[in-house]
Amino acid sequence: MKLTRTCVVLLSAMLAGGSGRLSAQAPDDITTITITDRVLVEDCIRLGINLGGDTYYSGAALVKKRTRQNFEGASYRQCHFGPLQDESGAATWFRVSDVWKEILVGGKYTILSGPSKGTTGTIVDITTKKLKHEGQLKDFSYFVFDKPVAPGPPNGGLLVERMRLDEGELRRLDGHWSSKDNGIAIGDVPPGSFGCAAALLSGTREKAHLRFSTHYQRYGQTNGRWNVHFWAKAKSGSPQLDVRSDRRYGESESLQPPTKWTKFELTLNVDKVPEPQGAEDNAHLVFVFEVSGGQVLLDDVEIWMDDDANPTVFRDDCVEMLKALRPGVLRYLQMGGNTLENCLRPPLRAHSFTSRRSHGRGPFERHNRTPYSLPEMYELCEHIGCEPWYCLPGTLNVQEIRDFMEYLGGPADTRLGKMRADLGHPKPWTDVFSHIHVEFGNEAWNNAGPYQVGGFNGSDYWKDLIAAAKQSPHYRPNVVFHTAGQAAYSGRNANIVKNAPNADRFGVAPYIIQSLSNEELAALDTDEKLFRWVFAWPIWRATDPDGAMFQNHEIMQAGRIELSVYEVNHHITKGDAPPKRRNDIVTSIGGGLNVANTMLQMLKDYGARTQCLFSLIQHSYNAQGVGPVRLWGTALNMRKDGTRYRPTFLACALANKVIRGELVETVHEGANPTFSATGIFSKRRGVETLENVPALHSYAFSSGSMRGLIVVNLDVTTSHDILVRFPGQAAEGTAQSWLLTADRITANNEFETPEPEVTLTEGEVTDFNSGHRLTIRPFSMLALVWQVRP
Repeated sequence: MKLTRTCVVLLSAMLAGGSGRLSAQAPDDITTITITDRVLVEDCIRLGINLGGDTYYSGAALVKKRTRQNFEGASYRQCHFGPLQDESGAATWFRVSDVWKEILVGGKYTILSGPSKGTTGTIVDITTKKLKHEGQLKDFSYFVFDKPVAPGPPNGGLLVERMRLDEGELRRLDGHWSSKDNGIAIGDVPPGSFGCAAALLSGTREKAHLRFSTHYQRYGQTNGRWNVHFWAKAKSGSPQLDVRSDRRYGESESLQPPTKWTKFELTLNVDKVPEPQGAEDNAHLVFVFEVSGGQVLLDDVEIWMDDDANPTVFRDDCVEMLKALRPGVLRYLQMGGNTLENCLRPPLRAHSFTSRRSHGRGPFERHNRTPYSLPEMYELCEHIGCEPWYCLPGTLNVQEIRDFMEYLGGPADTRLGKMRADLGHPKPWTDVFSHIHVEFGNEAWNNAGPYQVGGFNGSDYWKDLIAAAKQSPHYRPNVVFHTAGQAAYSGRNANIVKNAPNADRFGVAPYIIQSLSNEELAALDTDEKLFRWVFAWPIWRATDPDGAMFQNHEIMQAGRIELSVYEVNHHITKGDAPPKRRNDIVTSIGGGLNVANTMLQMLKDYGARTQCLFSLIQHSYNAQGVGPVRLWGTALNMRKDGTRYRPTFLACALANKVIRGELVETVHEGANPTFSATGIFSKRRGVETLENVPALHSYAFSSGSMRGLIVVNLDVTTSHDILVRFPGQAAEGTAQSWLLTADRITANNEFETPEPEVTLTEGEVTDFNSGHRLTIRPFSMLALVWQVRP
């Protein structure tokens, strides 16, 4: 098909930086890129990333203390909405299981929408009510209130919660991680300990054990001196407690805990963890606590390795990896269940939490725990020089957001300001960061299991939270509130924007390519055809009126709200195509260029200054019916003597070498190479050919005397010459350069390749000034930075 007129105009604007003004005639065989002084986007922020969790099985080794474990109970919080809220209660679209009825009956409700919003009370029962839906009477779970209330609108929000911190929590008694005779003891904890629960290791009949993981050897050195600190006491008998590394990788120690709580501080040398010998070989260091001859109570277990020197709770390897990326913002996501104060406490003084309908009641459930606290993440951001984007729980109440503002900006003589100071940061966070990004939960729109009832994006709720925050005496304009919706569902996003008009930004996750079928692959039967379609896909989405990002941009303009990107990457998890070709896309230099160029395009064309790649860590995702697709992580290995990054990480790191200050206009003249791509861009429209897709994309930045330029060549076969023009003269006649390229478009850095195939190289361009000519290789990305004379 030919591009629509709208597409042609927008694609031309991308090439010309949006102006249409041309300078002197350029040669026909070269593309002249002229950098002007016209500002398109002010106060640009480097590309960010989602920091994520710290689970060993995802390849993570983020925090120094590989174990920070207590055994406290859980908070249970959910946000419901449904077809009815009458005088006596509220119905929900989400069936409440018998387990959750047991959890929530007797708990607290808070009405979030309508004339009774803010009303709180006790849930006296959860019953079933028949209501008409889709022309039939259907059964709905119904929360019964303790008092009459004014009826509310359909689909109004309801926060329900129950704190069961006095039940304790241990992992499931599966026989491997925990012996089946183990349990929880309530009311007997070490002096000064948080909470009321301890683990009970019952080794009276036979040996009992409890295992604590660290990380895999590939992802962080585990040979060295380990500190193992914990509290223990004998509960019955004359027990012996052995502490050792699994598989006898190092030293062990035997103890006889007394009948009084005692703190043990062990040092164990580990020196026999083998190095991985192949892509699948990866030793895992696990510490085992083993009890025989009686029962032992155990609490407040901390395990960490010596030698990390940076001042944060994060490992040196992790900090250095982040410094290599230089993110402008770090995001940490969570859904519901948690409380504000639990987010602020360090993990050893925090409890478990959940909103998941699939979770049962403790103490032998594996509920959520945060691997690091909000203050610990903020300290990391302060250390590496980026902005924090910590998602608050999606199940907050209004008082908690007031408390949060006091925590951020209150002096040390306020309750939450004192908490901040006591945790080591007397200076208000609002005086530290250029921006503090705030989001409520993660993907409240998402109806998939883990996301259900973890947040609410309907009427009043987010608007009231933001209003309360902005009315706080501790609010500052650098606290930026993001609401969010589904990138592919622009119609619902329009309603969310209306529901919270006081938000500062609206976030979407514009994942690239959701599906790939065998039928499509039959047509895309060469790398050239495949990657032309891959490169054209996000451009079509941004420029065609049927494209979701085209529509989202129009909605944000109408709502006068800035667009942000809370997550972005490829998302090729559906369809019947085999994993290999999906992985050829997501792991390759072609895939890396596609993600980075899409992010830069959204910055330039939409003014989306706050964008977060998804994510730092995770080697593969087991897509249902497909198998392992190598998403979502971009840093394969942070270990200092074996760092290995996917090309997506490297492409974003390259962009971050340049992004700062103002994004200014670039004008393309001359050759302006294009390509055509055939494939499915819209399932409704079927196979199409997108023509006149620009091969060269440019992004220029200005900050004081600094000038920078990024050029991406999406041509899959051909190098292109460019001529760079700019006002003034280069101060030293040189430019610093970075180049991301490879010998083939599917080149990658996966562990199956003995050495990384895609590298980011740094150099210097000499005799550099306005009019300098360069050759841009196919499927490559070039960055230049230089100083101009005053």
